[in-house]
Amino acid sequence: RLEAQEALNRELEEELQTAHDMQMSLMPTSPPQTPGFDIAGRCEPFNHVGGDFYQYFERGDRLSLALADVTGHAMEAAIPVVMFSGMLDNQMETPRELPELFGSLNRSLTRSTDRRTYICFSMVEIDTASRSMTIANGGCHYPLHYHATDDSVTELQVDAYPLGVRVDTQYVAITAQLEPGDYLVMYSDGIPEAMNAQSEMFGFDRTIEAVRLACRSGLAAEGVVSKLFEATRSFLAGRNQDDDMTCVVLHIAS
Repeated sequence: RLEAQEALNRELEEELQTAHDMQMSLMPTSPPQTPGFDIAGRCEPFNHVGGDFYQYFERGDRLSLALADVTGHAMEAAIPVVMFSGMLDNQMETPRELPELFGSLNRSLTRSTDRRTYICFSMVEIDTASRSMTIANGGCHYPLHYHATDDSVTELQVDAYPLGVRVDTQYVAITAQLEPGDYLVMYSDGIPEAMNAQSEMFGFDRTIEAVRLACRSGLAAEGVVSKLFEATRSFLAGRNQDDDMTCVVLHIAS
């Protein structure tokens, strides 16, 4: 009986690892090689599989960065993530403004998911020639814009319901300008909501300060991702994460 249980456990572990590998394969294996832009992303699920997702899209002089966070954990979140990944990839084949894209995704998800499942989704579209960016957001934490000229961090504030909550949600977009040396940082709630043994959250202030310190150092995009994860794990002080953690960073070459 013990041998049979151990064999079953091994089989389940292998299946979970396969699911993990399949989910990770939905995300980029390397960043876009766009002249003048340095990009990096990382997703670390707290279980074998999770509900976070990020992706890049290139179309002519447009570069889009996307980050999504599905409600729930483990398999209950992973299955909608897989569905959303395919849905987003399909929708991106048709050029459109971000509010229209978000509206279309929202209507599809409202039809396809139950009322307890929704997706926080943020996308930044960058004109690589002018370095202007357009931002739309449905329920994600605000992307952060580090300004190299004065060592400040701006939250790119735009609000709407997550995808899949209300079929009639109207989405809007805002614009901002990137300058040489600037950074754009997108992150999921697993970072600011990371909680230590004293039940204290890492929080937005620490997140923003960790981003500011990393960007001030002029690190490559991958270095900023690493510094933010390191700051979060240092705060946890050995305690395991409770949620998936994802971060995407874009750096404009000086």
